[in-house]
Amino acid sequence: MELVTFKVKRTKADHTPIVIRPIGDIQWTGKKGATALDTLKRDIDSTLKQDGYFIGLGDYIDFMSPSNRQRKRAAALYDTAEDVIDDKAMDLVLELYDLALKPTKGRWLGLLEGHHFSELKTGDTTDMRLCQMLEAQFLGTSAAIRFQFDIHNRRSNVVLWAHHGTGGGTKACAPLNKLENLSPYWGGFDVFLMAHTTKAPAVPINRVYPRWHGNGAPDLIHKKIYFVSTGGYSKAYRVGNKQGRVPRGDYAEQGVMNPSVIGSPLLKIYPRLDYPKHKSSGEWAPEVRVEI
Repeated sequence: MELVTFKVKRTKADHTPIVIRPIGDIQWTGKKGATALDTLKRDIDSTLKQDGYFIGLGDYIDFMSPSNRQRKRAAALYDTAEDVIDDKAMDLVLELYDLALKPTKGRWLGLLEGHHFSELKTGDTTDMRLCQMLEAQFLGTSAAIRFQFDIHNRRSNVVLWAHHGTGGGTKACAPLNKLENLSPYWGGFDVFLMAHTTKAPAVPINRVYPRWHGNGAPDLIHKKIYFVSTGGYSKAYRVGNKQGRVPRGDYAEQGVMNPSVIGSPLLKIYPRLDYPKHKSSGEWAPEVRVEI
């Protein structure tokens, strides 16, 4: 797990939000593939217009599943065959970068690894090469991403938990069940992010903490925690889809799976200090919003 911190300095009066777009499950296979490229580019453009940032949730190209990589290793291919496969995998990465991701260079909080990537002869992966192109940190399997706000010399945090995800479920809330089951074991997080299922539900829960005021009357703090599934950009059903010359749907259509959600949510973090009556120091009370 990777732990990363981004420092943000603000005045007490500046409540401008930090805007974050989680992007995953692009599953690029080329211009004739199932990726909703126009939607991806619109989401990127909208985020950049809001001076936003991005976090990668994995499966950027759809080249080599875990079982594919296992079979490739077992095949003991010649070096020349390995070179051809590596070149094709990198062609997909370069194409995705040129057609959609290039404007986001330098705006990433980091990129997680998904299930679909290619292991290169050099020892790194296509995900790691994409990080180099985007000037982003490679976050591996999971990450805790902390925004450390410095407001009037007071430091306070908003922390994201992020993972590509695993498993499935037909119902829209399926990924939230996994996150809710996991969350009791991870303290200190404000938002839990997971991709993989190409669903996009988001739900808040409340956590309640006692607050003690010395000689004053104690009260309770209600803290809102979000569970967010991050959608995707690969169409499950397409008119006239073919494999070779055969009219045949992709794996989702063949498996009678639910249509994918196309697009991704937007997170907005509003830094705030509340000043209760008769208190000279503010209390950290950020607001997190999720736009679907």
